[in-house]
Amino acid sequence: MSFIPKSARIVKMIRFGYNQTRNTEASPDDGGALNWYTVMKRTLVTEAPQQTGKEITLAGWVNARRDHGKVMFLDLRDRTGIIQLVLSKSLGDARPEDVIEVTGTVRERPPEMVNPKIPTGKVEVAATRLEILTKARELPFPIDSDGYDIKEEIRLKYRYLDIRRPRMTRNLRLRSRMTTFIRNFLTARDFVEVETPILTKTTPEGARDFIVPSRLQKGGFYALPQSPQQYKQLLMVAGLERYFQIARCFRDEDPRKDRAYGEFTQLDLEMSFVTQEDILKLTEELFTRLVAEIFPEKRIAKSPWPRISHRDAVNKYGSDKPDLRKDKNNPDELAFAWIIDFPLFTKQSDEDFYHGSGGAKFAPSHHMFTAPHPDDIPLLERDPMKVRGLQHDLVLNGYEVGGGSVRIHRRDIQEKVFDLIGFTGEQKSQFEHMLTAFTYGVPPHGGIAPGIDRFLFAALGELSLREVMAFPTSASGQTSVMDAPSRATDEQLKELGITLRIRSQQDVYETIVSEIRKHNIAFKALSHKPVTTSEEAADVRGTPLSWGAKAILMYADGKPVMLVVAGDTKIDTRAFKTVASVRDLRMATPDEVLAVTGVPIGAVPPFGHIFGIPLYVDEKINLNERVVFNAGYHEKSIELDRSGYLAVAKPQTGKFSKPPKE
Repeated sequence: MSFIPKSARIVKMIRFGYNQTRNTEASPDDGGALNWYTVMKRTLVTEAPQQTGKEITLAGWVNARRDHGKVMFLDLRDRTGIIQLVLSKSLGDARPEDVIEVTGTVRERPPEMVNPKIPTGKVEVAATRLEILTKARELPFPIDSDGYDIKEEIRLKYRYLDIRRPRMTRNLRLRSRMTTFIRNFLTARDFVEVETPILTKTTPEGARDFIVPSRLQKGGFYALPQSPQQYKQLLMVAGLERYFQIARCFRDEDPRKDRAYGEFTQLDLEMSFVTQEDILKLTEELFTRLVAEIFPEKRIAKSPWPRISHRDAVNKYGSDKPDLRKDKNNPDELAFAWIIDFPLFTKQSDEDFYHGSGGAKFAPSHHMFTAPHPDDIPLLERDPMKVRGLQHDLVLNGYEVGGGSVRIHRRDIQEKVFDLIGFTGEQKSQFEHMLTAFTYGVPPHGGIAPGIDRFLFAALGELSLREVMAFPTSASGQTSVMDAPSRATDEQLKELGITLRIRSQQDVYETIVSEIRKHNIAFKALSHKPVTTSEEAADVRGTPLSWGAKAILMYADGKPVMLVVAGDTKIDTRAFKTVASVRDLRMATPDEVLAVTGVPIGAVPPFGHIFGIPLYVDEKINLNERVVFNAGYHEKSIELDRSGYLAVAKPQTGKFSKPPKE
């Protein structure tokens, strides 16, 4: 390459303790590429004990500080551990969580000063130079504890700080080691890792889709994949035979402690020319070896893993995901089990979100691609509810951590299943790509999809799935650290060909009623003369003032939020700033209230999620037997039990109210 000089030219750059040497001479066989060589002066904490008597340079965070007159002790933390520094205060005023670089000599501690609790406890570094690279403000919460006592919404907002705590760092490192082990295990067995599309097609697979508008094809929408199910089956049609992926999946489902809202990660695995037995044996070997390698302190309760029919599990344990541990208080006992012999179909219910099949008699027990037991195929015509499915669920300590099946590989059977679950016409046409592929020679195939988050959550005995994820969404569906979801600008919407329609008051009212009914909660719908204040409303409704739920729209750090307090109190803005960790807080203008909610001030109902904004409810609401509020109109109210309101609203809670006269 003409711009490479014929003679070598060395450029040295020294910054923050690193020597970077750039050799700009191209080697004969590298096509003229530039070679970079980096010589690092920095020593890691765990390497320090081997450097006794030598001068080293360390870099990291100040974990703790202890003052002793003119001398201070700093505990320096990097990714490998903690070590004690001894230095004069004249070198610099480093405080906890400041990022520093320090040079000094490694020396042995006096016997009485040895700290056996840390690997570096026999040595310390006598510092001669200290550079504070960046200062840290006071943290919003401590990071030296397990963090369970800190409100989750605050931890998620400052997740980059929360991850600094040892428990969270450990969880993420274990997760990384786990996925690395899985990749090595499967590639050694001739599996091919394939990435499948994130922008895909909306099809009725069992949960609500997240949809993404298309700019190039206005009016068209992509869907984020609920799983790579259809793609991995198409890869079997393609003849790949053995596929896997550490896959991101997206489902608009209500969260719970073992299920995160929005997105999760699973090991997606598919094989051709296999039986259910092959799938179970491979999976059992994978996780048995994984536990031995990654979790050596854990003990698998029983091997081979028990195999229990779905009927026996329900009859004996009252659950299709039984906890088979001998000692349920032992966090190191792992009780795996297989649940098999599921019915292929179940009776259709309101909880089955198989869009378009609500009028059908049957719903899939697993999903519509699960193969019927070969002996039961004739029953598809005369008695579908007796058909067994080749489904298998992987259960661990009372949680379903994976599910899979042998798949349908014949077009005629797939079409029959579609017919039975009510997919005709437009619904069936959404799967035409699959049905067409099934005319070109499809091998028998099947697989499983263990959840990475779910497995780690169960194996570690964590309190929530979110404790093993780096940046999870909150229970209210927010990615708090990024303030997502957020509103698109008018320019973005115009480019996509989308116009937002402001909700009418009737839309708001009907949405509230629908949400309450969906949760099977009893309520009273009240009509009365128009009211705009809590006092007027209590008088007209004939209910205690404290039962009123005042919904107030505010802007916190520039983002709309909804605050709800009891009718006999008002908002303590200073307290709310602490609860939500915000700096700037102001009341929304009447125009802003109308733009965000579609209803005027005084008629806004206390449900943030229907407007796509965070909802905070004051703790005093919990003292009320009932909750009553204006429901989109000044002259329409709804009254229901306080527990029912909280179940529908799913708010973040805190103490931020005070009496009006205070």
